[in-house]
This record gives sequence, structure tokens and C-alpha cells, in this order.
Amino acid sequence: MKLNDILAAREPLKRLSEKRFASYKKMRELVKLRKAVEQEFDFYYAEEKKAVSNYAEHDENGAPIFLDDGRLRLKDYASKQAFEKEIATLRDTEVDGIERITLSEADFRTSEDLPTPDEMIALEAFIDFED
Repeated sequence: MKLNDILAAREPLKRLSEKRFASYKKMRELVKLRKAVEQEFDFYYAEEKKAVSNYAEHDENGAPIFLDDGRLRLKDYASKQAFEKEIATLRDTEVDGIERITLSEADFRTSEDLPTPDEMIALEAFIDFED
């Protein structure tokens, strides 16, 4: 799986881990998965921060400058290209060591705890949803 999969799954996984499960074993598997995803997210965030530091314009306090639309103000066109390439390469990084888990409807205490279809799509890189 790619680091980009982790970025897309982080919030849905957090919401899923707040649900109630019928099986303690499934809860533990989910906790281990969430910890692994958080560790990889922290890696991404640190690397992204380095790229921002390298390519963004900074104010007098050393903070990156953002445009009115929320985009980062980069030093020049070459910096923009280098930043975009570095972030794309980072997001495309292959991640190892995260074990997939399997969940079924019976693993949830109530139907209200079931993930939404959008959450299931975001989590399909990590979780096999069975009938």
C-alpha cells in the first residue's frame, strides 16, 4: 500500500476505532492498525514539513506564508515544481509492515456502528469487509 492510502484512511479509521465492537480481539486488531497508520502519518507530516520549509516563502517570524485561498506561497516556479514532485513522490512511497484486518457485520455491536460506504472505500487498503 502507498502512503497516500494512509492519508486517505486516517480520519475514517479514527472514526471506526471509536465504534463499539462485539469482539475484544477485533478491537485490539483495530487499535494496532490505528497505531501503525498514525506512525506512518506522523512520518508523512514530518517530511511534508521539511519540504514546506525548503520551498515556501517565510514571513519575518519564519512561518510559511499562505495565499488567500489557503495554498502555500512558494519561492518561485522552480520551487513549485520541486515541491510538487517531492510531495507526489512522498505520497507514492510504498509502506510495509501494516497488517490487514478483516471485519464483518457481526463484529459490530449495533448496526449504527457500521462504517459508511465512503469510510469503507477509504479503508479498503487496510480492512477486508466481509458479509
